[in-house]
Amino acid sequence: MSSTRILIGYIAALQLNVLCDGDACIVMGSKFKFRSHLANNPQTHDKDYVLKKAWFDDILTGIQYGAPYAFDEEAFRLFYPLAQRAGLNLPPPDFNVTPPPDLPLPALHLLRVQWSPATK
Repeated sequence: MSSTRILIGYIAALQLNVLCDGDACIVMGSKFKFRSHLANNPQTHDKDYVLKKAWFDDILTGIQYGAPYAFDEEAFRLFYPLAQRAGLNLPPPDFNVTPPPDLPLPALHLLRVQWSPATK
């Protein structure tokens, strides 16, 4: 198996749309955690999202085309070392940021990754 066909986590799809945080596709490392988030979120609990596997090579291709992704901690732990080996210059993750106190749901900590080509 190629190192690029590693399962990073899951995305939630509704027909041709994927669940995003703003414009960033959400990738979560646990099906159970994702299903729980969907069920407890007033914006998604009544929709029929299907969880699909998010493979490293597909995510990397998306990032290289400019698509932003938002990873939970579990998915980012898998993604980070592979992304570094693939040449993405990412800062070390920090999932210890305190969420705003006015969030209506339990906070979902996500780390955004987007391609930022070096300028010369």
